[in-house]
Amino acid sequence: MRSTVGILVSLGRGGCQVPEEKRSKHGFSYNPWDPTCKLLGGTFLFANPEKDFDLPESALANKTKSMWSWDSVDEKSMVTDIYLALQSALDLVHKAHDGGISPILCGIGITSSDVPIIFELIKRHGVLSNAEAFAFQNKFRVVDLSQLTLASFNHANYFLYPKSKNVILGKYLANKKFESGKTVWDLYEEENYNGIKDRVMDEVLSTHQCYMLIKQDFDKFKALELVDKRRAKELRKAQEVEL
Repeated sequence: MRSTVGILVSLGRGGCQVPEEKRSKHGFSYNPWDPTCKLLGGTFLFANPEKDFDLPESALANKTKSMWSWDSVDEKSMVTDIYLALQSALDLVHKAHDGGISPILCGIGITSSDVPIIFELIKRHGVLSNAEAFAFQNKFRVVDLSQLTLASFNHANYFLYPKSKNVILGKYLANKKFESGKTVWDLYEEENYNGIKDRVMDEVLSTHQCYMLIKQDFDKFKALELVDKRRAKELRKAQEVEL
């Protein structure tokens, strides 16, 4: 069986610095096109779902790659490193599948944070042209757990709203809870870079655990569905016999 690479991404608020006067109490404060905002970096887990997903946490951590502003010449250099890491994963997957399968960007809430941040910065810093960045982004697929996990929750009406990180953690990892990503601003101002690294790594590994548990839930749902189909089939046969 050919290999596939899934990429679990942790970036977004946990890896961004926003000037104090632009920090909002609610919503997303960081803007990749605002020159006063700064991407601090992030951690990527490059994992093959057929080989790597059952590895112990320490082995998974060894499969991560991190890029940080304090280790880079400037933001453009760091964004270029992120681009090259994604391009490497893309090349690996396309080569394994003759271009028929795309690598997956996976995380919690990444469709409204991590993914647009990465690709907007790639454009802003001229790593790729706008047209090239669009084509590059379109070669990936995105699995956002904040949306995927909706099937695992009860809903009072037809309003389906993406679940937050801590809501998902509360369901699948009861003893795990992350403070607001805005606490990273304090860590950065205190130059507590190891604190930022540890937090982001913890988020990546927790995201991986949630992914696995959500998949297990879906397997249970399908097993129950199969039981219902068998019962319905047996009932139809019984009714036909009676006739």
